[in-house]
Amino acid sequence: MPAKRKQSKVNGAASETRGQQISVSIDSTPANIQPVLATFTAGAPPVASSFATYRYISNTKNDDCIVVSETDKIEYVGQNFEHEKPLTAGCKYLVGVYDPEKDTVVFRVAPYVRVNTVIKSLKNSRGVAERRDAHHMPQARNELGVEFGSKKQRAGIRAEERNKINMDTVKGDMDVIGASIELRASTMPTTEEIARDNEKMRPVPKYDPAAETAAQIYDMEDLLSTSNAAYINAMAVVNAPTPDEYKDYVPVSTGFVAKKIEQIVAHTKPDLTQLRRVMYLAYLMRFATVRHRALQSRETCAKTLCCSPEIAAMIFEKFTDCIAGSINPDGSPVYTKTPANDSKLMCHICVLMLSLNNWVLYPAEVAADLALDTRKTTKYLESVGCKMEPVGGAASKGAKKSQANSRRAVLRAPIQFPKASLRGKK
Repeated sequence: MPAKRKQSKVNGAASETRGQQISVSIDSTPANIQPVLATFTAGAPPVASSFATYRYISNTKNDDCIVVSETDKIEYVGQNFEHEKPLTAGCKYLVGVYDPEKDTVVFRVAPYVRVNTVIKSLKNSRGVAERRDAHHMPQARNELGVEFGSKKQRAGIRAEERNKINMDTVKGDMDVIGASIELRASTMPTTEEIARDNEKMRPVPKYDPAAETAAQIYDMEDLLSTSNAAYINAMAVVNAPTPDEYKDYVPVSTGFVAKKIEQIVAHTKPDLTQLRRVMYLAYLMRFATVRHRALQSRETCAKTLCCSPEIAAMIFEKFTDCIAGSINPDGSPVYTKTPANDSKLMCHICVLMLSLNNWVLYPAEVAADLALDTRKTTKYLESVGCKMEPVGGAASKGAKKSQANSRRAVLRAPIQFPKASLRGKK
C-alpha cells in the first residue's frame, strides 16, 4: 500500500507539469556573451577556460567567427568556416536556455566551430619542418618510383630528371637568353599585321570595307568575271520553250534557282548578266555535292556540272587544291576539297544568292536549298557580313507565312565581319 501511494504522487506531479504552458522564443538581438557550439580535434581545455570570440566586420562575412583561448602550454584556435565555406552548410544550431521560474525557453543561434590545438613549444619549428618535408617529398617519391615502379614510371622519372634546369649553370647565360628573346620578339608580327593577314585569309570575294551601299561591298567581277561569264550559255536557257528543256544546262533544280530563272526569262528582254550569275550559282551548288572521287577528272566533273570546260577549270582553280606528288593514271594532277575550300565555296554561294535577292536571305530557305543545317547556314551568312534580324514591320508584310516568325539575313554597309572568339572549343 505505501508503494502505491508513492506512485500516485509521482503521477500527480507529472500531470501538473503537463498542464503547464512553456513559452518558446528565438532571440536574435546582439548579445554580450555569444553562445558557441564547439568540437575539439585534440584534448579539451580545462573546464574553467575562457574563450574570446571575434567576428568579421565585412557584410559578406558577417557569419564567420573565430574563437581563441590559451593556457601556459597550449593554444586553442577555432573557426566556423574552412576554405571560405561554412562548416555547416544548409543547417544551423540553436542553444536554448530554460527559465523554470518564468516557464520560458529562449533559443539563440550558436555558430559551430572546430577548435584546433597548437602546442606553443613546437609552434616556431613547425613551419621549418613542413618546408623541409615539402622539399624532400618529391625526391622521396621519385626514389620509390625508381625502386618499385613499373618500367613506364621509371622512364618518366628519368625524363623528368633530365628536363630539370640547373639555375646555377643558367645564370651565366642570362644575357644570351635575354638577347635571343628580344631578337625573336622583334621579328614577331604586330597585332595590326595579324589583323590584316586575317582579313586577307577570309573565304569571301574581294570587298570594299568603306562601301556605302550593299551593292558596292563585294566585287562581282572577282566573283564572276566578264571573260569567264562569256563561257556560260545563257541563250540556251532563254530560247528553251519550257523549263524541262533548259534542265540540261542547269545542274540543280532548287527552289531559289528555279524561281530566279523564271523571273528573268519572263521579261521581254531577259537580263543575261543576272541569268549567267544564276547559272553560275547552280554550278557551284552542284559542285558542293561532288565527291572527292569525282574530282579526279575535270572532264567528268564538267559533265556533272553541265558547264563548259573553261568554267570547270575556273571552279577547280578557285575551290580545290592540287595534291602534290599525286597524279591520275592519265598523268593529270589529283585535286581535293579541303575544309577551307568548302568554306570558301559556301561563302561565294551566299554572296551570289544575296546579290540575286536584293541582299536579303532567309536562312531556313537557304539551308533547305543547300541541304545544310540551319545553324551552319546562319554561320556562313554571318561570315560574309550579314546581320540576323527578326522579320517584322514592313518586311513581314511581303514575307511568306513560314518567314513571318523567323529571322532574315541582311547585308548592310559598311560591312562588319564577326570577330573571332578567343575561347577554345567545348
